[in-house]
Amino acid sequence: MDNKESAKERFLDTFLGAVKDWDKHLAESINSDDDANHIIKENLQKMIEEQENHGNAIGLGREVWYSNDYFIHCLILDFISDVKGDQDLVDELKLIYVGKLGNPGLDAEAINMDMESEGYLIKISFEMDLNILLFSNFVSYHLYGMQIDDEDEIKKLLPGAFETFLLFIDKKELLKKTEEILQIGPKERDLTSIRVHIASELFEASMKFLLSHEIGHHFLKHTESNGRNLVSKFIPTDATSNQLHLDEFAADNFGFDLSIIQGKKESNKTFLLAPLIVILMLALFDRTPEEPSQTHPSLRDRYLNLLSRVSEVNEQVASEHQHFFDFVASWINGLLPGYWKTEWWKPIAE
Repeated sequence: MDNKESAKERFLDTFLGAVKDWDKHLAESINSDDDANHIIKENLQKMIEEQENHGNAIGLGREVWYSNDYFIHCLILDFISDVKGDQDLVDELKLIYVGKLGNPGLDAEAINMDMESEGYLIKISFEMDLNILLFSNFVSYHLYGMQIDDEDEIKKLLPGAFETFLLFIDKKELLKKTEEILQIGPKERDLTSIRVHIASELFEASMKFLLSHEIGHHFLKHTESNGRNLVSKFIPTDATSNQLHLDEFAADNFGFDLSIIQGKKESNKTFLLAPLIVILMLALFDRTPEEPSQTHPSLRDRYLNLLSRVSEVNEQVASEHQHFFDFVASWINGLLPGYWKTEWWKPIAE
């Protein structure tokens, strides 16, 4: 039993390009031949030192982190600290390890259990993390715009919304923008900006939902080789009989409960919006979100299921979020004519 490798060791042994410390890896990969790169590298090194100090202060040094990425590690810590009155769940959460890889692609996966290892391993690609960050930034322009009444101020938000959406859908443009930053140095962000705060909170909430969805696959036994053990309360009553589809609905509902209900975020509108926004982001990589695949239910059905979960918490907020989702999805569909063949997010008229 003691000879089993940990989830962290399994991650480092299994995946090509796996590193112990993601931020340190990024800092070391930057060529600091010019002043701009040198400044960015210095900022990364400072960030790494602050991470180390934080870890030491709370008694969790890097060797016992729950991820090779500091931000993700802090999110898992939040899950652990948020759970009250369920020591078994806390103990299970402490067995999680999330490994970030530099691989391209929209990838986050709960890795199947292995008799030779212990703990729960989740992998996530850098591009998945990046896309959630970019999409949260894009959505924040619209979310902030709906909170202000001044039409002139709303118009001022449009260039930022267009630029962030372009960076999201066109990685060549993102690379070009990154190269410009390396040459001239990053612009200072107004950290007191309401929009920046919205973007930051939406990114955190979306990442928490994504991670808790993958944790759900583990805790609901979807990754065990000896079959599944679905918990009935996590399955929508009108769900399909396809077992893999049921798994996804169950993981969505588990993720909703862990990231919102257990986290005591029921009154936080941004956290209630985040699961819906993750679905919208995924839909931009799917030309037919209304159609299921062999392994996953349609994004439309997942969206409607999560919207019903929000409604269980607060019907008024669910109605507001449905309206906002319709606004943003329609904005995207208008910007990319014909990208989606249907308005898949709208209820089917009876």
